[in-house]
Amino acid sequence: MESQNPIINWNSPNILSEIAYNIQHPLKSIIEVNNMVSMQSDDAYSQHDAAVITLQNSKKIARLIEEVLAIAKLNSVNIHSKDEPVIFDIYESNPNVRAMCQGELAPEKISSADKEWLKNLENVVFDEIKTCQVNLFQLAYHVAVSERQLHRNIKSLLFLTPNTYIRILKLYKAHQLLEKLAYRTVTEVAYAVGFLDTHYFTKVFYKQYGITPKEYFNR
Repeated sequence: MESQNPIINWNSPNILSEIAYNIQHPLKSIIEVNNMVSMQSDDAYSQHDAAVITLQNSKKIARLIEEVLAIAKLNSVNIHSKDEPVIFDIYESNPNVRAMCQGELAPEKISSADKEWLKNLENVVFDEIKTCQVNLFQLAYHVAVSERQLHRNIKSLLFLTPNTYIRILKLYKAHQLLEKLAYRTVTEVAYAVGFLDTHYFTKVFYKQYGITPKEYFNR
């Protein structure tokens, strides 16, 4: 039976070593089994085993390479370099997002300290983008406030609930990925930004952008 693919810790400081090791191991198995068969070329059973092992390990390598490329594409969208919080741009450029806010967002009235706090908050959300349900307690911890204060800050600065705010950012990232065709299917994009239900992802994406994710693949 084919063994399960190893799990890569993409946040590891030794990520390159992890990737190299996980490619090296199946490659070694392929080389070893084919060397054995070359010395026993008349053994049909050994040739069959070699073919099975070669296929299994080649699939592992192919999947790992696909995952590396997907992570590279995901990280190639630079969302941390803006001077202003990304949510301001989303609000200004998207009338559907403005309609979600229960007040009028005025960036010029927000202090530099609050803008910096919002940028830090965004970075945490984007770092946890694949998480299906972002833990608000952990989110509050990372930006040095209580969970209650997190609710108050987002409400007072952005006129949004934390969950709506997080969903807007997730869909914004999904929009970027779709624009770049970083993935092959809607399901892959949904999973990349933490939506396990593709139907729900399509519904909320359409509500925010007025276009279904599938339409990006049909252009």
